[in-house]
Amino acid sequence: MCFKILSFQGNEVVTTEVFGIYTHIPFCVHRCSYCDFYSNTQFTAASFERLAEKLEWEAAEAAVWLASQHSKPKVTSIFFGGGTPSLMPVPLLARVFGALTSEFELEAGVEITLEANPETVSVEFVEGLLGQTPVNRVSLGAQSFQPEHLASLERRGSAESIRTAVARLRASGLRNYSLDLIFGIPKQAPQQLLEDIDAAAALEPKHISFYSLSLKPAHPLYSHLPSEDLAADLYELGQERLAHHGYQAYEISNFSKPGFESRHNLLYWSGGDFLGLGPSAASRFYWDGVFHHRKQISHQDTYLKMAAFPEPSFESTNPKQTVLEATFLELRKRQGIELGTFHARYGYDLTQAKQYGLLKSQGMVDLDGTHLRLTTKGWLLAEGVAERLVDY
Repeated sequence: MCFKILSFQGNEVVTTEVFGIYTHIPFCVHRCSYCDFYSNTQFTAASFERLAEKLEWEAAEAAVWLASQHSKPKVTSIFFGGGTPSLMPVPLLARVFGALTSEFELEAGVEITLEANPETVSVEFVEGLLGQTPVNRVSLGAQSFQPEHLASLERRGSAESIRTAVARLRASGLRNYSLDLIFGIPKQAPQQLLEDIDAAAALEPKHISFYSLSLKPAHPLYSHLPSEDLAADLYELGQERLAHHGYQAYEISNFSKPGFESRHNLLYWSGGDFLGLGPSAASRFYWDGVFHHRKQISHQDTYLKMAAFPEPSFESTNPKQTVLEATFLELRKRQGIELGTFHARYGYDLTQAKQYGLLKSQGMVDLDGTHLRLTTKGWLLAEGVAERLVDY
């Protein structure tokens, strides 16, 4: 069973069947200390070849397995994440795309995104990527345009490399590209945040992701993170500046020009099904009234030895866990939760929660016709609000 979500085409809201594929390319030249994703900095040309072969095998195995469990829906989005997928030789990326297109049926207009670090976006790479693969969207990890902040984040790129990468994408004819920005970096002044947003907007991306820096307590910079109040102020300041440049918030951390919301992002936040391929990639399916999760083996060598797709096995949530997960995810969207659809799918009326009235009086949520939305105040406390709404 795949799910229907609302997507945007201009000012028109349309309902779409969604099923996405996430493919993890774990290789990185350098592992940034703030990154929680699995990556591997020890690799050779042979490493890319072995990974491509395994991804081809896994795509075929997953297609057979999925067809045996439930119907195999059309693919509405593909996302190559990392790691640094732009490190992988284009002919090998093309092979993996070939496996996906032969094993799965792609919906017309499927969104196909590849993550890239700016310093890896050479002219040759761009020409090969757009000439040999069906990629139609690129997500660039800019993070900041400030040299001192890039250094504290251990990023290898620079403001110049970001601008050069965008220029090369535009010269190729690609216009659908996204930039990632991070706020809450230690010693980041509000004016520097605004300068980062202005610099990003000047490059005319269709989409900007705006993430808060998250660190573990043992990280050397953890004690230098801004207070929760300052981080909230920075977020609101950034949100206002992004809106000034014409970027609409469609999810807490994601902003876009109208009609360029990421379909793959919306799939995650709307409870859609997705298949994860590659080391540490996650899968999620909504079957039989609950979510089923599968997390791949987070070690490349062990992954390469995997002999059957269902290893490791799926874990199922119970009904209450499913409702909590769905509430947390869907509240992150600007449009909020369509209550009738939510009740029909999960069997729970959020407005009957014990603390619903209190949350509304506190200005955390707002009921707008058929949709329950977080207010700007509520967005800053989204996880806690979700937990209080699933109170029965």
